[in-house]
Amino acid sequence: MFSLSKNRWLVVSMGHFIALFLITQLNYYLAIVSMNVIITGMLISYSALMLSYSQGLFSLIPIAFYLDSKSPLPFGSTLAITVALHSLVVGFRNRLRRESIPLGIFVSQSVNLLIFLGYSFFIASSPFGHTVNYFHTALNLILSSIVVAIVNQSFFVLQTEALSFFGIRLAEEQRESR
Repeated sequence: MFSLSKNRWLVVSMGHFIALFLITQLNYYLAIVSMNVIITGMLISYSALMLSYSQGLFSLIPIAFYLDSKSPLPFGSTLAITVALHSLVVGFRNRLRRESIPLGIFVSQSVNLLIFLGYSFFIASSPFGHTVNYFHTALNLILSSIVVAIVNQSFFVLQTEALSFFGIRLAEEQRESR
């Protein structure tokens, strides 16, 4: 029988897709001024801090493939970056208090910065690297950081509420496992 308790990654992945849809709409309107917002760090931090390693990874794989389809980078590069960053955050989370909202914001900002650096270095090393405008990339990073700082707490709460709607109580499970 299908149980959402064991497949919570589906609920989280759907929440990630809704957040990406909303940010894609924002990016559509920001395209007029050649700006772009990336929230992948926020998605990775929620999956890494709140879910088990495998459930978090499963929730990010469809997101990474979706982002790969929109990226000029070789197919699979976003998946590799996402898996690596997810594993890195999971490796450090045992030393941290997961339920802390400031920690979630810090991890989201840090992962977003690493994503920007990874993409920038990857594009700079490509044959089209001479066309990278680093000032424009820095402005996009600043805008993304502002959006993530504003939206992160609401995103974490909404994802947790969506899980609790389906009977999954993350806070109770995390306290019991400690």
